[in-house]
Amino acid sequence: MNATTTNHPHLAGFAGETAAPTDYIRYAQNSLLTELPGVVFGLVTLAYIICSLLALA
Repeated sequence: MNATTTNHPHLAGFAGETAAPTDYIRYAQNSLLTELPGVVFGLVTLAYIICSLLALA
């Protein structure tokens, strides 16, 4: 099995990519919304641990 790879940089618009800038923004917003419940859960857990430790002091 012979495979060759080329490491040529591809620039948007020159490599035949037709994705509009709004597609990237939509993807970023969707990624943020996907991660948001985990971030909120982590912050609530951290606040609970800190408040519990302060209550013991």
